[in-house]
Amino acid sequence: MGIKRYRPHQGHTILAKWEQEELIHSIITQNVDGFHGEAGSVRVAELHGTLQKLHCQSCSKEYSSEKYMHQDYQCECGGILRPSVVLFGESLPTDAFQMAYDEAEKAELIIVLGSSLTVTPANQFPLIAKENGARLVIVNQEPTDFDLYADLVIHKRKIGEVLMEIEAAIEE
Repeated sequence: MGIKRYRPHQGHTILAKWEQEELIHSIITQNVDGFHGEAGSVRVAELHGTLQKLHCQSCSKEYSSEKYMHQDYQCECGGILRPSVVLFGESLPTDAFQMAYDEAEKAELIIVLGSSLTVTPANQFPLIAKENGARLVIVNQEPTDFDLYADLVIHKRKIGEVLMEIEAAIEE
């Protein structure tokens, strides 16, 4: 049912492997599917939250999204549970935002995968990294307004294919 029907793809798995091998240090994502964590990534800044967790609107206690699967929408305190995603008009999670900012400031390389870079403030992290001396790579089907700042731009390629090619080259 719903999101549980879908699983992380090979690109998520490759990124998790690279994190384990310390080739990458973190992931900053606007996606709410939670697939990076499911694939094994640990240092993930989920800027818009995740559908993998629920929280009580009254006491903020967290639960697995499995409670929804059993049509259980109530917290132990009696409050209503909701998905732990950022809704329109809500602030981004402070911890995720701070982690993303810190990682962007100290990055040597930032790779943007499949983003039009139109959503603020997430689109500022590549610029923060660039201003602090990082190299910027953008992999996106279509051009972005940030392509002119990039050291390398890859268009009209699927992210999974690009990651698999890099992984194959690393293994050689």
